[in-house]
Amino acid sequence: MYNIGICDDEKDTCTQIADMIYEYDKRNKVGIEVMIWNTGEALYQALAGKQPVDLLFLDIELVSTDGIQIGRLIRQELENLDLSIAYISSKSSYALELFKIHPIDFLIKPITKQDISDTIQEALRLYNRGNTMFSYRADGRHCRLPYREILYFYSDNKKINMVTSDTTIQFTGKLRDLVDVIPDNFIQIHQSYIINLNHMNECSYELVRMRGGVELNISQPYRKQVRKQIMEYSWGRDC
Repeated sequence: MYNIGICDDEKDTCTQIADMIYEYDKRNKVGIEVMIWNTGEALYQALAGKQPVDLLFLDIELVSTDGIQIGRLIRQELENLDLSIAYISSKSSYALELFKIHPIDFLIKPITKQDISDTIQEALRLYNRGNTMFSYRADGRHCRLPYREILYFYSDNKKINMVTSDTTIQFTGKLRDLVDVIPDNFIQIHQSYIINLNHMNECSYELVRMRGGVELNISQPYRKQVRKQIMEYSWGRDC
């Protein structure tokens, strides 16, 4: 089941988007469930209560808590970096304010069937890529872990440490051997660090802050390329 949420204080808009989503699902047989909220507060409470949502169509101009505030709460307080957010608006002047929220799309009302179709296809592409598996060998066993659960890798002599939100897993290897096999949303920021951009909360010229608050240095030789890769990720979501 693929879960899509809609949050807009205009009930007619919610109904129209839901109808277009169901029409898409009828054609493509994804298996989509649609949930609707009319306030940002109701949406936040549902997400805080672990309501599963994979893609969210979120209106920016909500009456009380607006869509940008809700987006920040989702990314920072709930630390939910996996949820794909597609903003909807009657204006086109919010681009810079959305930078740190990493939306996958920005749709201008009136929204068309093609808008909905394109956004769902991109969200599904990212969802499927995030659910691919990383294979490794540890303690004499062959193991697999979804890439989306990996925050970053760091090297320690001839060992690689793989950090998730719950634990650190160590196995034998070299970071340079990972570069050619991991997805493009993983980038090397230091001779000893490779990070998953989907779990990066903040970035400056010299360091990144990862989910959970860990800060990692970007070494001088990598800074120009890292800046370029992060910009491409933030605006294009091609990673």
